[in-house]
Amino acid sequence: MKLSFNLKLSQSLKLTPLLQQSIKLLQASQVEINDLINEYINDNPFIEYEEEYFSSTGKNKSYITHNNQANNDDFYDIFENQTKNLTLKEYLIENTHLFSMSERQQLIMFYLVDAINEDGYIVTEFNDLIEDIPLNPKVNFNELESLLKIIQGSSHPGIGARDLSECLILQLENIKGTNEIIKIAKIIAKDFLNFVATNKTEEISKKTGFSNEIIISAIKLIKKLNPRPGQVFKVIDKKDFINHDLEVAKGKGGWDVLLNDEEFFKIKIIDYHADLIKKEKSLKDKFQEAKWLVKNLEQRSITILRVAREVMSYQAKFLENGEKDIKPLKLKDISEKLEMHESTISRVTNNKFIKTPHGLYELKFFFSRGLTNQSNKDDTSSKSILAKLKDIVNNENKIRPLSDEKIVSLLQQEGIIVARRTIAKYRDILNILPSNQRKE
Repeated sequence: MKLSFNLKLSQSLKLTPLLQQSIKLLQASQVEINDLINEYINDNPFIEYEEEYFSSTGKNKSYITHNNQANNDDFYDIFENQTKNLTLKEYLIENTHLFSMSERQQLIMFYLVDAINEDGYIVTEFNDLIEDIPLNPKVNFNELESLLKIIQGSSHPGIGARDLSECLILQLENIKGTNEIIKIAKIIAKDFLNFVATNKTEEISKKTGFSNEIIISAIKLIKKLNPRPGQVFKVIDKKDFINHDLEVAKGKGGWDVLLNDEEFFKIKIIDYHADLIKKEKSLKDKFQEAKWLVKNLEQRSITILRVAREVMSYQAKFLENGEKDIKPLKLKDISEKLEMHESTISRVTNNKFIKTPHGLYELKFFFSRGLTNQSNKDDTSSKSILAKLKDIVNNENKIRPLSDEKIVSLLQQEGIIVARRTIAKYRDILNILPSNQRKE
């Protein structure tokens, strides 16, 4: 066997711990940052909260440092339904336990509850349930029907329905009173929902013999019902409640962009036992980690503020007039202006929210491709077109709604060239019906 040596050169990129931490903090949301700080404090003896932060904000430090107790069923806060945040299935199981049932009925009920989706509809056919439920003798339709009625009668109105028609009827039956409008609404929900979707009130009137005015009133009642009643029990995630990272407001010299640092935990380094730190490598590493954390948090704030100010400066017309005047903007535009890498801009704008005069927006919202105008310049944002389309439809004559071709023509009058199929696509994004279905 012949032995030989080969020399091979290769390049590889290794991120230093400081850079890894910097990237992790930069792309984290406000909630995630506070969670990370909490982890560092629990693990690193050289970091602690600033006492001034808690006295100035009124926050309870013991709650923050032990926020894992929020997972305890006995813990109560405003985000929970009564004493805990129940899912729909948990709610149904808890409800049905109130009834006295045999073991057989309990098993059938379990399968029925499991067959109900998040919107509140039972999505498994009775024939399939009969095959799936391991009972002898086999479950029959009457058993399923009677137990399903218990679910429908003891739950939030509409839950346990097999289709939209039944869902609406269950809700109508729950309305107190026996006036004619409720009666007609039930008839429409049972047999004429397809006409409701297309606003064909006169056809419903002809087929039922009721006046057009009463049909319109009944349809208005139907439209007030909840087509997805199970969503009432959608579990609330605390992270869904967004605190803004930045705020933009009108100042004397223009628009001012400021950090909302009140919601961020304030920390400081505990610098003690210097001699011990020098001797113990593990302590030395922890002390270095603490210094990096403070430095990276400061750098994070500076970077986010720089990017946000540049984005808002570019979108000054939006700040004045709203979404209809959003300009097309690319990550590359900001990265070149600030001499940062595009990936950095992407991390900064993701999960960072800014409070504006027109509402709360994620920073990445302000980046969109451009559409060509009559000057052959890409200076009209796709988000601007969406806002203009929404505004046009909201202000159209409801008796004679505008066709897609007419909307294209109106936009062309503003110097915006857009294809009819693009308008159709944008209508779908905004959940706007075609003109023939918008007619009242």
